[in-house]
Amino acid sequence: MLTALQTCFAACGRTLSLTSLSYGPDASRDPARANEVNVGGTETLIAVMAGAGRAMSLLVSGSAEVYGRPRPEDLPLTETAATMPTHAYGRSKLAQERAALGAAADHQIPVAVTRSFNHTGPGQRAEFVAPALARRVLDARDRRTPGIRVGNVDVVRDFSDVRDVVRAYRLLLEGLANGAIGPAVVANVATGRGVTIRWILEVLCRLAGVDAEPIIDPALVRPDDPAEIIGDPSHLQRLTGWAPAIDLERTLADLLEDVESSRANDASEFRRPRSTA
Repeated sequence: MLTALQTCFAACGRTLSLTSLSYGPDASRDPARANEVNVGGTETLIAVMAGAGRAMSLLVSGSAEVYGRPRPEDLPLTETAATMPTHAYGRSKLAQERAALGAAADHQIPVAVTRSFNHTGPGQRAEFVAPALARRVLDARDRRTPGIRVGNVDVVRDFSDVRDVVRAYRLLLEGLANGAIGPAVVANVATGRGVTIRWILEVLCRLAGVDAEPIIDPALVRPDDPAEIIGDPSHLQRLTGWAPAIDLERTLADLLEDVESSRANDASEFRRPRSTA
């Protein structure tokens, strides 16, 4: 496996690492596994890169969860804000970030670590908040139910379109490769603007033609959710010229279409006759 990776890396000069248990509750259920994947996987990747026999650069997709519960006076968060993660996922991502910067320095590999804030778009895992709400909105439309189960709808989060986030990653990798930035960079990927989860729900309802009220489900409420998390993208913008290009309402429209298509495919698969052979 490692030999195959080294052969692959020998043919390329840039690597984007998405090595991660990316869903917080998964990390909370198995913190040891989160560290094994997020930290150990990153260290292994860098060791393999170091043995590939050519100059390479690396981007590690990190998380704003490393900031933990920010103080209101620290918003929007810059890269100099205190890192005090409160959950297993955030702790594993901070350890991943430090491991990446340390190992890359040891092997003289230019590295950028992002602190990516909330992002969404077509194809996102159904458990995340925006696609979960989209699915519930469509269920409410189809079943003509007057309410939609929600958790903490009045918290404020900084949401980007996943396609804008990928573009930020590309720009950072290109800057590392051509020497314009680096050799070690930590950068927020954020919009600098916050929206409530209630606003996201309202937009999804309007797009789907649904008139339904949010109904608080205690099972979906996270009692320790920070009231507001917003990032400052200024450092990323100075490094790369990046700015978000996709309006969040368009993101939600594309997400809703994707979730609807996924539901239709699921229904078609369910109705397909099973072979008895």
